[in-house]
Amino acid sequence: MTIHDRNTIRITRRLREAAGYMEFGMLSHALQALPTEGLGVWEGPTFFLRGQILTALGNLSEAAASFRHAAEVSSFPHDRIAWLALSHCVRRAGDVDAAVHYLGRARGAFSRHLFLTNEERTALPFQTEERREKEGKA
Repeated sequence: MTIHDRNTIRITRRLREAAGYMEFGMLSHALQALPTEGLGVWEGPTFFLRGQILTALGNLSEAAASFRHAAEVSSFPHDRIAWLALSHCVRRAGDVDAAVHYLGRARGAFSRHLFLTNEERTALPFQTEERREKEGKA
């Protein structure tokens, strides 16, 4: 078993533990159970679950930050789920304009490139026709 395999097992166990605490309404335990280091490909799901827990706690501003981070680090189509959760979160917080904006991102109305800095944009590889079709932007 490699170090990568052990790390994946550790992270998925912690995520399941946090989800279990959340189901039982033990929200502070759920937050404590979330993994924080070496997340790798689990960064998006971890921040998404963190957003859900914080929303249940009523901490909408931190929940929104977690959902936004999850959306930014997740790949298609998982990013759209996080944008949708962010939209619902900011709507609950009373920011209808932001909610509409994030709903548009969730539905694919805006290209990811519109929200990148110039430095990040130049670092991206050329977007192929196949990828545009997958993301519904053909």
